[in-house]
Amino acid sequence: MNQRTFNTKPADDLTPASAAKRDAIIKAAARVFMASGYGAASMDQIASEAGVSKQTVYSHFGAKDALFEAIIHGKCQALTGRDGVTSNRTEDPEIVLFDTASSFLRMVLAPESITLYRTILAVCVRFPELASAFYRSGPRKACDRLAVYLESIHGQSELDFSNATASAELFFAMLRGDLYTRCLLALHDNTDEDEVTQHARDIVQAFLRQHRHI
Repeated sequence: MNQRTFNTKPADDLTPASAAKRDAIIKAAARVFMASGYGAASMDQIASEAGVSKQTVYSHFGAKDALFEAIIHGKCQALTGRDGVTSNRTEDPEIVLFDTASSFLRMVLAPESITLYRTILAVCVRFPELASAFYRSGPRKACDRLAVYLESIHGQSELDFSNATASAELFFAMLRGDLYTRCLLALHDNTDEDEVTQHARDIVQAFLRQHRHI
């Protein structure tokens, strides 16, 4: 599939006032998309919600799909931009992985994240470029960053991460288990901090057992 290049203004090139307006548009668009769905949402609605003209929205984002990708990128950046995964070999891997797992779970189990993911699932067949943007900015980027860390500690404490990419993918697949599935299907509400902590701890311990030479 050909990758589409979206027409957006780089945030780093904007003045503070323009950057603030861009941020307001993204937040307004997120509310509209969550309420109406991607297909039904219009640029007129988004402009009205943001309190700007439609032309202002178009000047920052050339089309609705570009605006939706900006939302996806921002949500994913909130997770993958963290310093939770570090290549510091002196730190206990169990602590590093627990911090990573906890941050990941808090992000993906948040009601806003669940709604966003449902929206992406609803449009992924009609708009595959949006699904691709989500995958590149979120799951793929998180796996790649974790793989770098796992490769750096290969052999430490008898841990075998000879295929660091596959191990990173397994780690996040384990985290996105039954709890996440039930939340996604609206079968489980109000996940509390204790539940997240216990789930993260269980997954990390199982993951390390799987990769430790006996």
